[in-house]
Amino acid sequence: MSNHSDDPILNKDSVHVVFGATGAYGYSVTKKLIRKGLNVLAVSRNADKAKFMFPGGTRLETTDVFDKQRVREICKDASVIYFGINFPYGEWKMKFREALENILHASWDSRPTFVFPGNVYGYGEFEYTPVNEEHPLNASTVKGMLRNRIEMELLKLHSNGKINLVLPRFADFYGPNVTNDLYGALFSNAIKGKSVLWPINADTPHCFTFIEDAAEATLFLLQDRTSYGNVFHVSGPVTTAKRFIETIFSSLNARPKIRIASKRFLSILGIFNPDARELLELLYEYERPYIIDDTKFLRRFPSFKHTSYDEGIKITLDWFRKHTV
Repeated sequence: MSNHSDDPILNKDSVHVVFGATGAYGYSVTKKLIRKGLNVLAVSRNADKAKFMFPGGTRLETTDVFDKQRVREICKDASVIYFGINFPYGEWKMKFREALENILHASWDSRPTFVFPGNVYGYGEFEYTPVNEEHPLNASTVKGMLRNRIEMELLKLHSNGKINLVLPRFADFYGPNVTNDLYGALFSNAIKGKSVLWPINADTPHCFTFIEDAAEATLFLLQDRTSYGNVFHVSGPVTTAKRFIETIFSSLNARPKIRIASKRFLSILGIFNPDARELLELLYEYERPYIIDDTKFLRRFPSFKHTSYDEGIKITLDWFRKHTV
């Protein structure tokens, strides 16, 4: 634990360093920390984007995470480090681990609390649903196996006392600043009156995590030291993609326009689009029920409340209206 404080969240002197602060998760976490009046250092590659996204007074640092010396300077006083960095799927294998190692090595001296937002790729094709934290780590995909290796290494560092690990695993994100080709396009296309694309099957049960709930859940976990080194799912209620998309359109007083992308279509698209190509190995998440059980988290933190899909979709549409040209 950093020597700043016994409670890295509630002590105003503690330094919260958010890497990837202009990304979906990093942005949401940074906003929550700022609202709580905490000492935040928002780190990103793009200074102009960071200045635009965060109000005056927020401490900003611009660096490439592969610049070891700059990362060391940024991390030297960190009490809590949030790994909000993401890379295009095709770059995960090359860059993910190196970025993580640079940050970890830069912060050994302060023994920080380290927040690593996870997902459920590591389970591979689900053996049962709802999927709880005990599900075997059976991934055979490149991305799933990589996540498993990284999480195992982080858990080992936690066991050895090098870091205090906070490890939530989330369902698919939607919300403000979630702008990827699949989930971002559901909102930006609907606002423009265009049809939206969903892979394989829109009628199978599915869960989504509102990005602001992910940030809020992270702060809950940080305040409970007994949660460190344990995995917690944070999901949202069970729905279907069809119902979710219909809610987006009905919030716009528009008729739903949903196009289903077949495996064949996505395979052809993958020839031209690297992200579509990378999605192919995860299609099992769209073919069968994708139900993530977060009972463990909700029992531990009974005061946490999921944002309803109606409310989350309204907030997301407001954000996309302001940011979609």
